Amino acid sequence: MRSAIVLGFVLLVFSAGYAQQGSVAGRVTDAATGTPLAGAHVTMEGSTAGTTAGPDGRYVLRGIEAGSHRIRFSFVGYLPVSLASAVVAGDTTSLDAALTPAIIPTLPVTVTASRGRERETPATFSGLDREEIRNRYTAQDIPVLLSELPSSTSYSEGGGGIGYTYLNIRGFDSRRIAVMINGIPQNDPEDHNVYWLDFPDLAGTLEDVQVQRGAGSAFYGPPAIGGSVNLVTSLFGKERSLQVSAGGGSFNTRRYAVSFSSSLIDNRYAFHGRLARILTNGYRDRSWCDFGSYFLGAIRYDESMTTQINFYGGPVADHLAYYGIPKALVTDRENRRANPIARNEELENFSQPHYELFHEWRLSPAVTLHNTFFYVTGEGFFDYDGSWAPYSYYRLSPGNGFAGDPDTVLVPGALIRAWVGNRQFGWLPRVTITHERGEFIAGAEVRIHRSVHWGRLQWAQELPAGVPEDYHYYEFRGAKDIVSLYAHEQYRLTPEASLMLNLQYAYNRYRLYDEKFIGTDFAVPYHFLNPRAGINYNFDEHWNGYLSAAYTSREPRLNNLYDAAEASTPASWGAVLPQFGVTP
Repeated sequence: MRSAIVLGFVLLVFSAGYAQQGSVAGRVTDAATGTPLAGAHVTMEGSTAGTTAGPDGRYVLRGIEAGSHRIRFSFVGYLPVSLASAVVAGDTTSLDAALTPAIIPTLPVTVTASRGRERETPATFSGLDREEIRNRYTAQDIPVLLSELPSSTSYSEGGGGIGYTYLNIRGFDSRRIAVMINGIPQNDPEDHNVYWLDFPDLAGTLEDVQVQRGAGSAFYGPPAIGGSVNLVTSLFGKERSLQVSAGGGSFNTRRYAVSFSSSLIDNRYAFHGRLARILTNGYRDRSWCDFGSYFLGAIRYDESMTTQINFYGGPVADHLAYYGIPKALVTDRENRRANPIARNEELENFSQPHYELFHEWRLSPAVTLHNTFFYVTGEGFFDYDGSWAPYSYYRLSPGNGFAGDPDTVLVPGALIRAWVGNRQFGWLPRVTITHERGEFIAGAEVRIHRSVHWGRLQWAQELPAGVPEDYHYYEFRGAKDIVSLYAHEQYRLTPEASLMLNLQYAYNRYRLYDEKFIGTDFAVPYHFLNPRAGINYNFDEHWNGYLSAAYTSREPRLNNLYDAAEASTPASWGAVLPQFGVTP
C-alpha cells in the first residue's frame, strides 16, 4: 500500500511538471525555392535544447518551458534566422522558418579593421561594388579603374592603360599606398612598389574595392601614408553558370575570357574559376603586352566555420616603354607616340602565382577567429640596352681579351638581362570580439620574404672570348622579416557618436647577403609604433562629420640602403656604398 502511494505521488509530480512544458514544431525551407532543408539545425537560444529537420524539412522541439522563447534556425550555406515563439503548456506551437541562401559568402577578409564603414569610421573612403566594376571594367589595369574615384589619378607607360600603370592617391605614389588583395599585402617588401601588371584581369574577379584616403596604419604591409586600397575577390554565384566573352578595341587591344561558377554543391561547397588573355599593341610604339590570367577559388561552409582557398596569377610579357618623350613632342600627333626604347629585344617576362588559404571560425555569436595563410612566388626578367656601359661595369678587364681602357671603352650592342626570383610566406591571424558598444579586433602579421637578384650580359656584338655563357656581373640575395601586432577598437559613445582607436607595432628587418664579387653582408632592423584615433558624429540621417589623427612611419627601400645591382660602376662614377655606418 505504501509503495502505491509513493508511485502515485511521483506520477503526480511528473504530470504537473510536464503540464508546464510545450513543444514547437514546423518546417524549414529555402526562402527562394521552398525546398525543404533536411538536416537544418533548430535550437532554443539560451539553452542546450535542439534538434534537426527531417528529410521533408519538418522538426519537433519538445520539452520547452511555457513562455516566450527565441528559436534559432541555421543551415550550411544559408543565413541563420532567429524567430520568437510563445510556447503554451501542454500544447504544440507551429513555427516555420524560411532561410535565405548566403552563397555570396561572408569571406574572412571582407570585414577587417582596415576597412571603413559608412557613418561609423572616421576616415574618408569610397569604393566600387560588384555591379559598378562590371559596368566600368573592359581590359584596363586596376589603377585606371580606380582613377575615377575622388583624389585618385593614374598614368600608363604604354599610354593605353594596360601594362605598367601607376596609381596616385592625394599625390602619393604606390610606394606610399598600402595595397591589399583579400587582406593580403601586395606592396613589394624590398622596394614598396605595386606592380599591377602582375595581376592581369584581376578586375574580372573582383567583388568589391574600397579606397581610403589619408594617413594611417593599414595594419598589413607598409604604412598607408597616402591611403590604402582594399580589393576583395569573390564570385561564388547563386546559380551555376558558364560565361565566354571576347572583345576588342583601339590599338589592336583584345580580351578573351571564360569563367564558371558552380553554385552550392551538396549544401557545402562552391567553386569559381576564370581564364583570360589580354593582348594589345599599345598606344605608343613598341609598347605591346601579352598577358595571361587564371583564377581558381573554392569555398567550404560548415556550421561555425568557413574555409576558402584561392589560386591566381598570370604570366606576363611586354615590351619596355618606361622612357618618356620631350615635352615639345606632346602636341605633335606624329611623334607623341614615340618610344625611345627602340630595340625589339628590350622586353620583360614575369609570373607571380598567389596561393591563399582563409579560415573563419565563429567561436560564439560574439567571438570570431580568422586566420589567413599565403604564399607568393615570382620569377622573371627584363632585358634592356646596356651599350652605354663600359667593360668595367660588367667586371670585364683586358684579361678577358679586349684592348683599351675598361672604364671608358663601351660594350657595343650590349643587352642586359636583370633577373629576380621572390618567395614570400605569410600568416595573418586576428580575433574579432563584438560587444554591446561596438567591436574590438586584435591581430598580427608574420611575413618572411626571400629574393635572388642577378644581372648578366645577355648579348653583345663584341663579347670577349672566354666569358662564360651564364656569366653574372652582379648577384646577391635579399631577405626581409616582418612582424607586426595591432589592436583596433570601434566604440559607440552615444547613438550618434563613435570613437575609433588603433595602435600598431611593426618590426622590419632587412638583410642583404651572398653578394658576388664584393661580399657585402648586412642586416638592418627597424621598429615602428603607429597610432591612429578618430571620432565620428552623425548629425542626422544625411550629415555626419569626423576628426582623425594618425602618425605613421616606415623603413626605406632596400636599394636606398645599398644598391647592389649598381655596385660595379667604375670608380670615376663614384663609389656605391651602404648608406649607413659600416663596422670594420
